[in-house]
Amino acid sequence: MKNEITNTVKIADRIIYFRETERGWAIVVIPNNFNVDNFYHGVHIHPDRAELTIKNPEVIYNIIYNHILREGRIIEYILRKELGL
Repeated sequence: MKNEITNTVKIADRIIYFRETERGWAIVVIPNNFNVDNFYHGVHIHPDRAELTIKNPEVIYNIIYNHILREGRIIEYILRKELGL
């Protein structure tokens, strides 16, 4: 059995899932299917695996959370800039 921490937050018709296991962590925003994780290739965004300079999942989570609060949705090109891409 895996040790796992899961957190789910709903804001502005979006659901943010944060999952942390022994192997790594993932942050997924539904229904946008915006995904950031650190499995296999360092900290990166899917689907293009663009690598982030920010390594702390809590900082990334807060950036995504504040973006959704401010915009009411995910505007991917703005969020990517906020994440350092």
